[in-house]
Parts: sequence; structure tokens; C-alpha cells
Amino acid sequence: MQGYSGGLSPRPITRRIGSDRRRRAAAGRLVWLGAVLASGLLLGALPESGFGQSRDREAGGNATVQRFQLLNGLRVLLLHRQGGDRLFVNLLIRSGSTLDPAHKPGLARLSASRLLVQTPDDTKELQVLGIELEVDVQPDATILRADMPPRRLRTFLDLLGAALAPPPFEDKVAQATAPVKDDSPGESPDGLAHGRFRRAIFGDHPYGNGSGRRRGAEAILHGDLDDFRRRHYIPNDASLIVVGPIPGSELMDVAREKLGPWTKGVPQEPGYPEFPRLDRLSIQLVGEDEGGSEAGIVFGHRTPRRSSGDFYSLEVLNLLLGGLGTGSRLSRVFLTHRINYRFLDSRIRFFRIGGMLQVLAKVPAQAAAGALTAILEAVESLKQTPVSEAELESAKTRLIASHWERMRSPEAVADELTQMELFSLSKDFLHRFGDHVRTLTPEDIQGAAKAHLSTTRAVAVVTGSNPKVRSRWDRFGTAEVVALPVSSE
Repeated sequence: MQGYSGGLSPRPITRRIGSDRRRRAAAGRLVWLGAVLASGLLLGALPESGFGQSRDREAGGNATVQRFQLLNGLRVLLLHRQGGDRLFVNLLIRSGSTLDPAHKPGLARLSASRLLVQTPDDTKELQVLGIELEVDVQPDATILRADMPPRRLRTFLDLLGAALAPPPFEDKVAQATAPVKDDSPGESPDGLAHGRFRRAIFGDHPYGNGSGRRRGAEAILHGDLDDFRRRHYIPNDASLIVVGPIPGSELMDVAREKLGPWTKGVPQEPGYPEFPRLDRLSIQLVGEDEGGSEAGIVFGHRTPRRSSGDFYSLEVLNLLLGGLGTGSRLSRVFLTHRINYRFLDSRIRFFRIGGMLQVLAKVPAQAAAGALTAILEAVESLKQTPVSEAELESAKTRLIASHWERMRSPEAVADELTQMELFSLSKDFLHRFGDHVRTLTPEDIQGAAKAHLSTTRAVAVVTGSNPKVRSRWDRFGTAEVVALPVSSE
């Protein structure tokens, strides 16, 4: 693979390294020398446990994040941590599945997954090098996560540079018109339910896309991967985040050398359709018969974007609703109604221009309607009844402890810094998280609940409950109840 060849060359990774290095070395040095140090420290000394209290303090200095910027616009963040034998590297590209063409769903996912790994040989070569790679394509971003021995950083960035630099003309061969084999697993019933839920609350907006494998879609060609990366994988809309035992000078030298030739582009901000308006509770019953003994429920609605001023209140609300185990509102209401469950949780996911609340439950099929009633009751209780001081303090303590526990993990810190870059969060976000949470009052929580939680302008997708037994759902009055066969997917 050279540049955006999309898998046209069968050579494994290690055989590409030498030729890529020699081909670009002479011209690249002129560019690499122009990289500039854009700014100094982002974060000063961190209170409490910070980024791993013992290790940072034993190193004799404060936990600091250094930020650099190359001439091509690539932002480089480094949190240097002494000790340890692994280096965690995230490449954040601010383009994701929302940029999938309507006729080629899944293009963003395939473009990312085939960037470095084209064949089983490539996977084996990475394993031999000790590099573990994960590709995460989100609606707003593509994140390549890698952890490796520090000595492999140059090799890894060499591979990235070879994949991201403009492809030579000779790589544009007839094979670029060949279809890309998509060997990712099909969606499970749970995945189909989540897909239906997202389409119901986001409509035609790209946030409503599911897995990207829809009937009637055109085949994705190797040339499509090349074109997508050329347009959307640009350094001035990307960040390289590194956490681990590597000096800043060394990181900058290798980043200049390997990623300096990556060509700057123009970030694209496509126009999106409006989110659909939800005027009442919509219940979608998915299934053709009573096929199983267990029902799955996905209930929820849209929430504000990540930049909302109610972010911290919503984080606490989510914990109160389903994240406190047997002490959560959901668990208590289910217990009151004597509804058994195998799984019960609530989640809020934030995006750049919106978000979503999901309540997830696995219950006996005959209890599905009662379980949905209990979910609505738990959500409504947060709107109508102020949380007690004791309940709020328990949630705040749990949330802060969970945050600082994550900060002890270099991998988690790399992810938090990636989120900070993706959502343009303030530079003090990580070490002021606890301060923001501690200031919340019961009035703040109830105000956010009234503003952002709903039991009427919402969607519930239920799988495994016989949609023909409509009498179970009469209790929901004016709710829209729709029976949908699985095959309609």
C-alpha cells in the first residue's frame, strides 16, 4: 500500500517501511525543519490524584501537557509520563460517519479500517512489532488508537505518514475500481434496535445512520476510499495525542519527519437537515412473533450537544437515573414494580451538534410493557421530585472518583485529551472536572431534568415482545404504537 492505494499492494507493513522512508526523506526534511512550537503548557499542576499521582510526583514535576503545531496544521499533544513500557498514541481526524455519502453508507468506516491494515499479513506484522491498533469511527470523528513500546513510535508514524501522504501517480491503477470486501459482522438484533432508535430520534440527519450496511447501497470501491481520505483526512483538521515515556523533543523530531509531508486541505462543513420534531411518545415493536423469552428495550430522546452548559448536570442525572446500581432510580422503581431484569442501564452520548439519552433494559418478554412503564416513572421522578442532598452527594462522589480513577490510566488520559481536542474544550477541563461537579446543587439537577428529560417527546424500541398482542400497550394512551417486522430493516 502506498498513500491511498486502498489495498492495491499486497506487501505487508514492514516491507513498505524502507521504501517509503527513502522515497520521502530528501524532500521531507525541508518541510520538517519548518515545524514550529505553537504554545507551551496546557495544564499546570493537577490537584488530587491528577494524571496518576504517584508516578507524576515521583518524576519530580507537575503533570503537564505540551502542545506543538506543524506547518501543515497538525496539532501534537504530549503528556510525558516517566516509567512504563507502553506508549499510547491517538490520531484524531475530525471527520466521521456523518460524511458518508447517502448512496455509499459505511464509507467512513471502511476508509479508516483499511488505512493501515489491508490483509491478515498486515495484522500479523503489527503484532510482531508489538503495536496494538484500534480504529473507532464516530459520527463526528475518526480515531486511530495505538499502544506500543516507545521504541516503535518512529515505525508507527512512518506507517501513518506512508498512508496519509499524497499517493504517487502509478498507484492509480485499474484496481481502484474494484469493490472493497466488507467482512465486518452483520448487525445483531440489539444493533438493529439501536439503529431504529437513532433513526427515530435523528431522522435524515447523519446521526441517524446505523452500521452503514443498508439494502440498495452501492458497492464501495477502492477508489472511493482514496477519494474520501483525500478530501477528509487532512492535517489541519487533525490532532496527534501521545501519552507515555517519550521526551517532547524526540516526539517533535519524529512527528516533523514522518507527518510533515501530510498535505494540508480545506475542512468541509456540510449542511445537515433539521432533526425531526417528536411530539409524543413513539413505541416501535420490532418482531414477527413471540420468538423468544426475553425482550429488549431502548428508550430515550435527543439531548444537548457536548458544549451545553448543562453537561455536568446531565452527567450527574445519568448517574442518578441508572448508574448507581441498586441505588439508581431505575433499579428502585423496577424493584417497586417487582420487575425482574437481566440488564438495566442509562447512557448519555454527546456529539458536536447534539446528543442522545438511552435507557437500556433486558426483561422477560411478558414484562416488556410494565418495564417501559417503570422506565417512564423513573425518568419522570427526576423531573418532579428534587434529589436529596444525600443522593446528590453520592452521585457526585461516584462521578468524581470514576473520573480520577480513569486519569490513572495512560490510555484513558489519551482518550480524554482526544475528547478535549474534538470538542474544543477548555484547557483546564481535565483537572477542573471535580470542581465543576462539586458546585452542582439539587436545584441545578432538577432544572436540567425539567429542561432536557422527557417521557412524552421520546422513542421506545422494543424487541422480543409479540407486536400482535396490542392490549399490553393500551396503558400508554396517546402514545404512537407501531408494529414493525424485522425484515423491514
